[in-house]
Amino acid sequence: MSLNAPVISPVPASSASAPAAGPAPITDESALRFEQLLWAELLTHTGLEKSLTLGGGDGASMFARYFVEAIAADIAKQHPLGLLDKDLATTGLNGSLETEAIKDATATV
Repeated sequence: MSLNAPVISPVPASSASAPAAGPAPITDESALRFEQLLWAELLTHTGLEKSLTLGGGDGASMFARYFVEAIAADIAKQHPLGLLDKDLATTGLNGSLETEAIKDATATV
């Protein structure tokens, strides 16, 4: 047996030193899809899906999920929550309120 085996690196040196990619940017389509999924879960949690499947069997269960997702898509388009607005993502939820409170506090001193 030879103990002089070459050292093999599992990752090539060029890819090991590459910078890591940051998070993917939030697009309008992904924000809308997120809100659709959130509304669908909220509607399911309130019992809408169960009420649509009463006495209907498996076919009604599949249709009910489709129906809940269609309602959720409509709500997300007509009344967006704005959870992933670009302004909120960069400043934070209370960003403007915090800066106003700081200005008020420093003005009175």
